[in-house]
Amino acid sequence: MASCACSAHCWQAWRENWRIGVGLALALGAEVAEWLGVEGVAPALMAIVAIGVAGRAVIWRGLLALARFRPNIYMLMTLAGAGAVALGKWGEAAVVLTLYALAELLEQRASDRAERSLRAALELAPAEASVLTPDGVWRTLPLTHIRVGQRVRVKPGERIPLDGTVVAGASAVDPSPITGESVPVERSAGDLVYAGMLNLQGLLEIEVTAPADQTLVAHIARTVAQAQARRAQVDRLMDRFARVYTPLMLGLATSVAVLPPLITGTPFADWLYRGLVFLVLGCPCALVISTPVTLLSALTGLARRGVVVKGAVVLEQAAGLRAFAFDKTGTLTYGKQGVEHARSLDRQPLQSHLDIALSLAMRSEHPIAHAIHDYCLKHGATARAVEAFEAAPGLGISGVVDGKLFRMGNHRFVEQHDACSKALETVLEQLEAQGLTTVVLFDHQPRAVFALRDTARPDAATAVAQLHTLRVHTALLTGDTQATAEAIAQQTGVQERYAELLPHEKAQAIEALRARFGRVGMAGDGINDAPALATADVGVSFAERGTDLALETADVALMRHDLTLIPALIRTARAAMGIIKQNIVFVLAVRTAFIGLALAGQTTLWMAILADMGVTLLVIGNGWRAGLTR
Repeated sequence: MASCACSAHCWQAWRENWRIGVGLALALGAEVAEWLGVEGVAPALMAIVAIGVAGRAVIWRGLLALARFRPNIYMLMTLAGAGAVALGKWGEAAVVLTLYALAELLEQRASDRAERSLRAALELAPAEASVLTPDGVWRTLPLTHIRVGQRVRVKPGERIPLDGTVVAGASAVDPSPITGESVPVERSAGDLVYAGMLNLQGLLEIEVTAPADQTLVAHIARTVAQAQARRAQVDRLMDRFARVYTPLMLGLATSVAVLPPLITGTPFADWLYRGLVFLVLGCPCALVISTPVTLLSALTGLARRGVVVKGAVVLEQAAGLRAFAFDKTGTLTYGKQGVEHARSLDRQPLQSHLDIALSLAMRSEHPIAHAIHDYCLKHGATARAVEAFEAAPGLGISGVVDGKLFRMGNHRFVEQHDACSKALETVLEQLEAQGLTTVVLFDHQPRAVFALRDTARPDAATAVAQLHTLRVHTALLTGDTQATAEAIAQQTGVQERYAELLPHEKAQAIEALRARFGRVGMAGDGINDAPALATADVGVSFAERGTDLALETADVALMRHDLTLIPALIRTARAAMGIIKQNIVFVLAVRTAFIGLALAGQTTLWMAILADMGVTLLVIGNGWRAGLTR
């Protein structure tokens, strides 16, 4: 199927190239014949055939626009061609129409190239996979028939078909199609792998963790599809500009052709020709095509590096960021907190409290709960039945164990339930001053405290420094204590910190930053970050470990946890907006110069269209630069 589609596409492209090539050759032949003074029907016949072969689509669209009185570029080219024919310049009419058809073909090829490059990065997973069936036989099945929990086999050189966990075998895999990171990584039993990764060496058996429509690459594909409808403001502005610009140029060209002969009595044919040249120069295609090509090129370049942006409008927002906020746990830090130590806060032995802490922690997905769970198991704790379990985002968890209500959470959670004391305050202050995160187990009074430490990611300080170079103010938003936030901020160089925040308070902090600085970005990966990600002008989440809610809410998904991709996003976005401005200035400058030549009678129709095509190709080439690595 794919091969047939590719063959059909190649045949269509070849036929289009042949059609334009033959038409242009005939048109140039007709023009040369007229220059040489060849008489008879030969030049006109060559021009008619050229127009029929290469320019008929332009004329048809122009006539439709004329019939509906909706001025567009096709209408301008059709009128220019008709005017040249009326003046007896058949060769020139053919050259104008065929050159425009060539320019349009080149523009389409440029746009297709950028879009194909982006989509090629997303069509990664194979269509089928080898699956272990219930009867113990390996069979090849379509991905849509494979369910979560089934085991698939991936041979060396094959792409991993579905997200899953390695259950047998060991191999190096190439993660670059997903993460943009070209260095192979080792994967063995217990490690996660994602659809689209390339298995390089050994045989792997993988237990599927997500169906075909829920894999990471499927999520990316949906994101890109949604992005096609989210156009940048600058892109929409260029469309509106073209709708005004085209009829305006049509009116001016008409004035150039009609008014001077009426006022000065000069020959009508001369000014009609100048008006036709003016009409060709009024073509807005270079302005209109340069913007989407630039934006799409930037999006493609970012996708290759593992940065999936949900549309050009997000890119435009990113270019204007003046402040950026980070969540702490799992964003600036590894999010793999470990319990350094725990102590009993009453007369009971710590072991009795560990049983209760384990019972609560094993029912939570929060990284801190996982750390406490591991610590309790390591110290021989035994889980008990829990009833009425409940999680309070940004605060802690609670449940009934052995008929008694217990809670486990942060300092603020303890205070909310009036279980704090001066002795506990002293203990917590001592631990938090060391940069430790504290979690208290309590009922009506404190029972035990756990002290956890999280490590700042090595790339965090580099990313923050790069943001400061870009004149972007940085802030840390965390539900942790002020002392812990201060410690991480000092390690990473973040300029400002907001501590002890609930999810809705993180969103309020984003609003406060926007009031002071303007557009604000936010990076986070947890459910409690979703309100802030939605509030920020640009929300950034991490595809490999972010929650589904955070990924759906965020505007940008990073395929690997590399914080330096955030300043790279901003640099690319700013470069793209700068290139768009460069293109606009360049196009208008060339237009102005040629309009002056046209009014002075120093240029021809085909020279005007050639100049227009050259300018269009130059701005397209300049737009491609937006996708280069920065």
